Amino acid sequence: MYDQLSDDELFAEVARRRSAGEPFGGPLGALVERWGRPARYVIGKIQASYGRGSPADGDELFQDAVGKFIDRGLEQFRGVSEHKPGQSASPKTFFLRIVKHVAIDFYRRQREDLAPAPSDPDDAMEEPPSEVHRAVESARRAAERSDAQELYWAAFARLQKEHPKEAGAWELYHHQDVEDHEECARLLQITVVNSYKRVSRAQAYLKLYLLELKQAAEE
Repeated sequence: MYDQLSDDELFAEVARRRSAGEPFGGPLGALVERWGRPARYVIGKIQASYGRGSPADGDELFQDAVGKFIDRGLEQFRGVSEHKPGQSASPKTFFLRIVKHVAIDFYRRQREDLAPAPSDPDDAMEEPPSEVHRAVESARRAAERSDAQELYWAAFARLQKEHPKEAGAWELYHHQDVEDHEECARLLQITVVNSYKRVSRAQAYLKLYLLELKQAAEE
């Protein structure tokens, strides 16, 4: 029922219901679902800049951003651009800014957790065992995500080399701000059916490459 509404119209409905004390989960869920793919693209860019993370982080960070959008964003959004005074800002741009800051904070904390210890032991602050354990676990998970990211990009590089058409469709659909197969097909100048096929094949190839890379790393 929300497909015919624009982002601005859907957000206005969310704001109206919220102000009236009515349930607004339906229109809000439809709205953030539209923004899922560009949000994961933003997260991927932040991962690349910090050199860590994996595609699996996308869902967790996206949900965190949705939570912040509900808790504070709906109240804070004024429809005015922060970077270009006098110009309007879309709710999507505002939400993606939240996604960006959530991802930056997440990977910044990881980087701090993995920072080297002081060279002089006397400069180190004593931490309780529970804090040490949490720090070790956080570092371990961060290292695992970093390894997973490296494997993913290695697999994607192989896909680009061996199956460039499939890689091109995957790049548009998963790495860039392209939200549906119709737009992907238009950009690639192919049919929508072929867009589905290329993305599906790309996914199958990537799964195979990732499996082979993991097996090689374990040997």
